[in-house]
Amino acid sequence: MEHKTFTARIPQRIAAELGVPVASLYDQGEPSSRDSEAMPKAVAALLSAYAAVRNPQERQRSVAVVIAEAERLRNLLDASDKE
Repeated sequence: MEHKTFTARIPQRIAAELGVPVASLYDQGEPSSRDSEAMPKAVAALLSAYAAVRNPQERQRSVAVVIAEAERLRNLLDASDKE
């Protein structure tokens, strides 16, 4: 039962480290049908990876890497939209 409680808290911990509401981890607007099928698997993989990192500093570093990559990709998309 303790493992289930720990796992259930992972989204709250990730949201807290990101400084966002838990709902923002799941609210992706209106994804395409392919995205909506892939999203739960991707979220599960990220949550599993997050849970596997036991060291708090390494966990924060891992979250920072994901955030930086997401921002880089967002900037690339924004730049291509302006062309």
